[in-house]
Amino acid sequence: MGRSDEVMVLMDCLVEDIVSCTELERVLVLKLDDRGKSLETQVFYGFKEFGRRPFNVDFQQVNGLLRKVYTDREPLNVVGFSDLTEENQSLPRACGILRDDYRGKNHPNRRQRVNLCVPEVALQDFELDQYSRFRHFSVMNLDTHDKTVHYLMGEVNSFLILPICDDNNFYGYVIADKIFSKQPVSYEEIRLSAAITSHAALAIGRALKQKDMLRKIARQLAEIEYLKSFYESIIQNLRSGLITVDQFMRITDVNRAAEIILGYRKEEMMSRQLDDFLSPMDGKKCLFLDAADEMDSTMGHLSEVPMKKKNGDLFPAEVCFSVIMDSTDTVTGLSCIFRDITAKKVLEQDLARVDKLASLGEMAAGVAHEIKNPLAGISGAMQILARNFQDGDTNQLIFNEVQSQVKRLDNFINNLLQFARPGQSQFAEVHLDTIIDKVLFLAASRLETKLIKVVRAVDPALPMAQGDEGQLQQVFLNIVLNAIDAMEKGGTLTFHSCGQETSEGRVDSCKSPVCRYLNGKHIRIAIQDTGKGIDPGSMESIFNPFHTTKSNGTGLGLSISQRILEQHGGTIFVESEPGFGATFIVCLPVCRAL
Repeated sequence: MGRSDEVMVLMDCLVEDIVSCTELERVLVLKLDDRGKSLETQVFYGFKEFGRRPFNVDFQQVNGLLRKVYTDREPLNVVGFSDLTEENQSLPRACGILRDDYRGKNHPNRRQRVNLCVPEVALQDFELDQYSRFRHFSVMNLDTHDKTVHYLMGEVNSFLILPICDDNNFYGYVIADKIFSKQPVSYEEIRLSAAITSHAALAIGRALKQKDMLRKIARQLAEIEYLKSFYESIIQNLRSGLITVDQFMRITDVNRAAEIILGYRKEEMMSRQLDDFLSPMDGKKCLFLDAADEMDSTMGHLSEVPMKKKNGDLFPAEVCFSVIMDSTDTVTGLSCIFRDITAKKVLEQDLARVDKLASLGEMAAGVAHEIKNPLAGISGAMQILARNFQDGDTNQLIFNEVQSQVKRLDNFINNLLQFARPGQSQFAEVHLDTIIDKVLFLAASRLETKLIKVVRAVDPALPMAQGDEGQLQQVFLNIVLNAIDAMEKGGTLTFHSCGQETSEGRVDSCKSPVCRYLNGKHIRIAIQDTGKGIDPGSMESIFNPFHTTKSNGTGLGLSISQRILEQHGGTIFVESEPGFGATFIVCLPVCRAL
């Protein structure tokens, strides 16, 4: 009994011990449920099959002798119970409640008290020799027949009720009798049964507490497992990468986004140094103490740091470092939340450029308007003056040069106006192959002059683009003319669709980071030359208006091309390595239903 933690087993052992140590012939155990709301039969001993009456009742409805035992928490021996039937109304129904004085009146152990319920009418004939230690203590009136005991035990004359309880809790009852021998329960049997029940109550109490504790542990483990799964799901589904490190800056955990962004598997990153993936601008390593001291313990430390991918590529990352503390507020590590901000940087550059171009375009439109009107007057006056020159006049050459410069200035003003206010686009389905054909036809003489070879590797299955054919033709022509000017004789001009399979094999896709953020709704055409390339210092300003490296250039061709592509919902960007030519990538939206 002392080792078992099962309440049913303990109650079986309780009945077994009582039966083996006394001459009690029937024993019934009633158990109060865990909530203390319902009383139900638990163990039967000595009952015939038809006598095993199931019992389950609201404990608040239990009254009579069982309620008395629950209130006093003391054994109660009932003698002459069957005489108290409803048919025998003439008999008195008062019971004497007697107390054991064996240990003295002031003994603290209340288990020494035994209540004896004997009908007053039976006291005259009842032999109380075995209860000589008892005296009258109080009187309990049986106003009504105790239906609960009658239902469970039947028409029984004498029986014993024992409370299963400890100092704090009540667990149920033991009801026993000698129905077959028709003998009352002796004092020694009461005491022995009470002692066994008291010992069992302690074991049952421990078992119930252990069961309750196990339930709480199981519930807490389930809650912990739920929270673990909940937070792990949140962490793993973050779009930002998450890396945690210990005090030695060794990686302890990463999420799925970190694997995708950096190109590593989790197993490859574990236990490596965080510095293996960071490229601080000042070249210093990220030390734990320095990093922990620099950051706010509540808000963390936010900065932009270049990070390295598995393939060696660097990308700008927005990184937030935060401290990890244990239950004693001791810093045990750092968390590093980062995201690739390449697209953000490109967008910021585009927004800054658009803002600048908007102001510049507004100014250019005003300037062009003010210059164009006087220029038209100058051109008209020059045409009138031209009538005064005779053929062969020496001043004719000077006049022609002035006219040429006026015309050149007029063309520049027209380009400036086109940059400031691009014409209205007429969108339609556009075959890029057709546009390339027309552009090569217009530039044919210059291509032949410089002996430039043209390679076309555009996928024939490329979907149609959406745009204005005339404006897109101007975009491609500007790029081709710049490429021709950048190449020496015998160069090569290549058109290809990025990453497409061709009859000559697979053409490598462009490496620009912008390409990673373009979805399948865009077509990318690359125009690659074998010229001298673009100086790295000019890469950021190549699309700025008036930026040119040509002695006779206006610096508006690429700016106008970019404005046109933005109107089409596309973009243009460039890759170049000095000495190895340049590649311009034109991105256009796929044609949709118009």
